[in-house]
Amino acid sequence: MASPLEFSHRTRTQNLATLARETFDLLVIGGGITGAGIARDAALRGLSVALVERRDFACGTSSRSSKLIHGGVRYLAQGDVGLVIEAANERRVVRRLAPHLARPMQMLVPVHSRGGYAKLSVGLLAYDRLAKVSKDERYRMLDRNAALAHEPSLRADRLYGAGLYYEYVTDDARLVMATIKSAAALGAVVTNYIEVSGFVVENGRVTGATIRDALTGADAAVKARVIVNAAGPWVDDVRLLYGHGEARRLHPSKGIHIVVPHTRLSVSRIVVMPTSDNRSVFCVPHDGTVYIGTTDTNYVGPLDEPRIGLDDVTYLLDAANGTFSVPTLTVADVVGAWAGLRPLLHEEGKKPTELSRKDEIMVNAGGLISIAGGKLTTFRRMAERIGAMVEKHLREHGQMGAPAPRGESDTARLVGGDTGDDVAGYAARLQANHPAVPRDVVERLANLYGSEADAIIESMAADPTLRERCEPSLALTRGEIAYALRSEMVMRLDDFLERRSRLMLFDVDNGLTVVQSVAQTIGAALGWTASQIADEVANYAAHVRTVKTFESPEESAPASVAHA
Repeated sequence: MASPLEFSHRTRTQNLATLARETFDLLVIGGGITGAGIARDAALRGLSVALVERRDFACGTSSRSSKLIHGGVRYLAQGDVGLVIEAANERRVVRRLAPHLARPMQMLVPVHSRGGYAKLSVGLLAYDRLAKVSKDERYRMLDRNAALAHEPSLRADRLYGAGLYYEYVTDDARLVMATIKSAAALGAVVTNYIEVSGFVVENGRVTGATIRDALTGADAAVKARVIVNAAGPWVDDVRLLYGHGEARRLHPSKGIHIVVPHTRLSVSRIVVMPTSDNRSVFCVPHDGTVYIGTTDTNYVGPLDEPRIGLDDVTYLLDAANGTFSVPTLTVADVVGAWAGLRPLLHEEGKKPTELSRKDEIMVNAGGLISIAGGKLTTFRRMAERIGAMVEKHLREHGQMGAPAPRGESDTARLVGGDTGDDVAGYAARLQANHPAVPRDVVERLANLYGSEADAIIESMAADPTLRERCEPSLALTRGEIAYALRSEMVMRLDDFLERRSRLMLFDVDNGLTVVQSVAQTIGAALGWTASQIADEVANYAAHVRTVKTFESPEESAPASVAHA
């Protein structure tokens, strides 16, 4: 079994030197799903690519979504058949590229009248045909008794029946990491914690960017023939670095999710819940928890860590309490939460829920390409459009050279994507081959890391110390931390606990029971002092507390209006 690609703090040091030394065909600013997809697409085209991320990969919107690869049912109501077809196709593509990150899960839609039942049935039938849904994933309509048999905790009063169809569940931050690592495996020079501080302009054209290492404070410059700004909610901040008449275009919309223990809300599939303002939100089972979301409100405030308001939490709890017959859920039941910002384009007079989710590409006078909007599901298509633009520009300016394409973006599997469609079966085979590694550990690694779990588990089978759990009740092991350090460019404690391992989101204790031992392990690998380890632990604990404080944030409209 070949060892996974090294993508570590050592790689980062080497990449920083390469950034300062070479001229690239493309520099991508932003390490979320859009930037990661663009870097991978361009690398597949044979271009020389650099990507810089101001903080950690997926630290913004791309780790704070509803974690669903939507097939496009929602767009039928808007009459956007083209978007339905594109979303359904891209959902199939993501499953082909990384089966462990596109897991089919039933979605149940309760209905409360004969008319609603008929309308939903017609809509799902149309969707099945437009989206070319496979036979084993086609929709079904359930009467009242069947709906309650599927989800016994549903409120029975007023329930007429339900529709049942499939959506795909992903892990958004893991999808970003798989895409980033795929770009790196193709030769892209990728670094986190690198902030763009300005642009180099020659003869009216943007030819490079000045950068600062957020970890050391060192400054440098990167030269590139084309620069793409894919900074998500920070797109405008990057655009304004150019100046020369640039104006803000974004209308940030905040979406929050809350997490409750599965023991408090026992569901076995995604359930759609109506809200007080006639929207729909989801509850999604995830291991021993269930997450509920999302909101869609105007946002004015700091972009890095948008706060979660108590009104947002109450809004989601009210939806759950109106849908299920469980004992009333309260704020005290919430064990985790996250808030993300959608980088939507402003449209005068429109509410957040009315703003288009389609991506938009902007090119300024200096040639800087910026992309905003878009959906997680269609990240590959967005990247493909940008890649074609970059290729066209290089050809028109005689800068294309003779690239050697490395594959097609819709067929070249992502790193970790060789599990086959049956990820549970893949995990079972790994466990059978390495019986010394506990089943829950194997299943965790297969679900998070896909086929890269093979090498991780093989190393754990050979070294008992790597099988050691960080806490007896968790499947987190020293081997997983060692892998993340070597192959996932972990530079800070929360890189691992929040975005690589996902403990902050889905562990009922938010990773606090293991924070000290994890910090010691990471610190030993990265050369932290005892003081640095203590600071990382304190900062992480403070971050967890802040996320769950639920204070009223600054909004551009009162809560009663923002949810309208």
